[in-house]
Amino acid sequence: MKNLDVFLPVLVGFNPVGTARNERIEGWTSTFRQVAERMQSLHDTQRGFVLNPAIGPEGICGSSRMKGGSATKILLETLFLVAHKASSNVEVTEKCLLEILRTYERAHKVTYAHSKKIAALLKQSATSLQKKGHLYVLGWGTLGMMAMMEAAECVPAYHADWRDVRGFINGGYQTMENKEGDLTSLGAEFAISHEDFVKSVLPSISETDTVLFLFTIDDELSEVEKLVDLVKEKTSNIHAVSHATAGQYLPNTTKNLIPNIISITWPILFLEYEGAFIQTFQRELSSKWILNTVTSGAHVLKGQIYRNFPVDFRVSNNKHFHRAISILQRLTGHSQARCTEALLQSIHGEQILSDQTKNTEISRHVEVASLKDKVLPVAIVSLLRNCSVQEARIRLDSSVTIRATIEASLNVPGRKRGAESTETEGRSR
Repeated sequence: MKNLDVFLPVLVGFNPVGTARNERIEGWTSTFRQVAERMQSLHDTQRGFVLNPAIGPEGICGSSRMKGGSATKILLETLFLVAHKASSNVEVTEKCLLEILRTYERAHKVTYAHSKKIAALLKQSATSLQKKGHLYVLGWGTLGMMAMMEAAECVPAYHADWRDVRGFINGGYQTMENKEGDLTSLGAEFAISHEDFVKSVLPSISETDTVLFLFTIDDELSEVEKLVDLVKEKTSNIHAVSHATAGQYLPNTTKNLIPNIISITWPILFLEYEGAFIQTFQRELSSKWILNTVTSGAHVLKGQIYRNFPVDFRVSNNKHFHRAISILQRLTGHSQARCTEALLQSIHGEQILSDQTKNTEISRHVEVASLKDKVLPVAIVSLLRNCSVQEARIRLDSSVTIRATIEASLNVPGRKRGAESTETEGRSR
């Protein structure tokens, strides 16, 4: 914003500017709200832009990777596509923009026409996670990238172990074309190729695991079939999502090999310039929606969500720190100060907080919290039961699910009523 003659600043978000967080940010002279308000001023004078369409609340509170992530993908792809088109001396009109956006609307309809099969995949994935099994997603091309991004997001969003949901891509880092090159030497979690899957994961696969294949009919189907054959020796829980264009058909050999296939057929696009790009974008977004639905629903059924609140995400940054406090307030009815205290007690394991802990920067609390399990659940249970964090942790460790422990704690006689339960009763009247 200090070099408007060189840069065009754009703020992308999905909330009104006035609702932006106004807390101090370490190492910075402004709050995010101040930056957003300045961006709004630039927007009003056409020297910058604020793109913040209302897309409604997330299905899981605060899980912006779902609606927010999808809307961001749609916005950026549309903007960059028309910008590239304009730079090639092709006229860009409002009609052109609407045509591109409508292809995403069609992608939504085409994808969710398979809701029943998506639900079956969700249920099977949840069963695997509930039985301490895993969900492995093997993708080809950019669909493999969708698989890896989904797996990576489960770790902070649901405090999942990195082994719970894993993504693999054909060709590994060569297909990724990442700047750093092959990162496999950094550890097992950096093994992302199909060859890595066969070598390191396949030998330990069992009937508790689910394996999902993501591919298009234009991919090398013989490779798909070969991997499916190998996996079939270990588990019968095999699913696939295949993408085709109208007029293309999945070979019978592939259909007979995979018992559960979500076959998505896309209409032919008559957009001379951008058609090939949009076809790829549609398939990526469709796969993203399916994966979002499956992993989110699986973790709900696993007991990681209470109502629509994520109650066991990793407190790994400033945003998650404040979100944890907000969820504590909603579920327990305690003040912000008391919820902050409980969160710090859970993070540092101190029942009586030292002055040093109280006065420590949020970044230090986050550094400690990111290495601990059940930080938020411990704080919730300790507030609901008015017990020590040590007792709360013991209760959680001995329970089948985190949600069950929270529900039991909410029903303790004499417990202070939380804001969330009061709101629910008010609506039911």
